[in-house]
Amino acid sequence: MNTNKRYIQIATAFFLAGLWPSISQAELGTHPSSVLAEQKGFNSQLTTNSQNSETIFTQTLSSGTIVKQYASATNVIFAISWSGPNLPNLQVLLGNYFNDYLAAIRKSRGAISINTESLVIQSTGMMGAFQGYALLPKQAPSDFSIKNLAP
Repeated sequence: MNTNKRYIQIATAFFLAGLWPSISQAELGTHPSSVLAEQKGFNSQLTTNSQNSETIFTQTLSSGTIVKQYASATNVIFAISWSGPNLPNLQVLLGNYFNDYLAAIRKSRGAISINTESLVIQSTGMMGAFQGYALLPKQAPSDFSIKNLAP
């Protein structure tokens, strides 16, 4: 095989391997098409329900924690909620917004709270009982209420 061709194949493989984690996660603000890949990573039970103008993907993790991901008619995950004995992998779920969550943790001595016009995150709990949600208000359907995210 031509050395240049082999080099291109290897470079392409490395590129795709580096890109794969960002494609395979159904994280906040992205397309929900990869919920099935995420479900395998979480080893969870998945159900899907359409309600009003959104689709709700509900995953029950082996720990008993329930994660709901809300996708709009424009195929964007605009909200996520969680409730259960353990925190889910918020780095996976929050994606690009995880650093905002970490910054809020550094400032907090209890409940985590972020409330801006573009991002809302609330997270509370203690060992054995966690709950919270993340919302992109500008991405949410006009008929969606933050009350829908209550556990």
